[in-house]
Amino acid sequence: MYNSTITMVETLFQRDIKIKRVTTLGYSAAQALNDPVRIRILEILSHVQMCAEEITKTLGSSGYKKATTTIRHHLDTLKSAGLIQATKMVEVRGAVMKYYSPTLRAFSYDMPDLEKHVKLVDDTGTKMFKILKSVLEDKKFIAAFVGKDACGQCKGDHYKEYAALEIVSAALAKAMDRKEYAELIMGKEQPKK
Repeated sequence: MYNSTITMVETLFQRDIKIKRVTTLGYSAAQALNDPVRIRILEILSHVQMCAEEITKTLGSSGYKKATTTIRHHLDTLKSAGLIQATKMVEVRGAVMKYYSPTLRAFSYDMPDLEKHVKLVDDTGTKMFKILKSVLEDKKFIAAFVGKDACGQCKGDHYKEYAALEIVSAALAKAMDRKEYAELIMGKEQPKK
């Protein structure tokens, strides 16, 4: 039977959303970062390698009062997610003390207003596209992903996209690890105009 009630549908609001940031994290890394104490641990470790006891003391002085056993649990979670690694072991009075460093740089700042830097974002985006294109067209890269499953939603090859972004992210981390980068950040070397 035909329904005589006609429902009028009118769009009241619609807008396109553009992706503004890309972060590649697996499930375990995302889950590990779902705790402000762990993010703070990553921030602390980005400055100097520390052991659990030192991290506990540093956290305590910044308002995070936690037991060393709790901090060890957080360190285990971060280590299992691949976000930190043990960098050295020291024997102290018969016990082994592990020191850790991060494999991920975490910042807990408010997002800067990038609208003020539209031209810089556009120019950098053009340069990054060229880099991503060279990665995606690399013969070894292409061969490594033959036969991977396509997206069930759009039939796109998002795994290849994810892998390319991971390569660019690892390359960015490698660039940030250079002595010259540290000098730039510390203001010892000014960019040439």
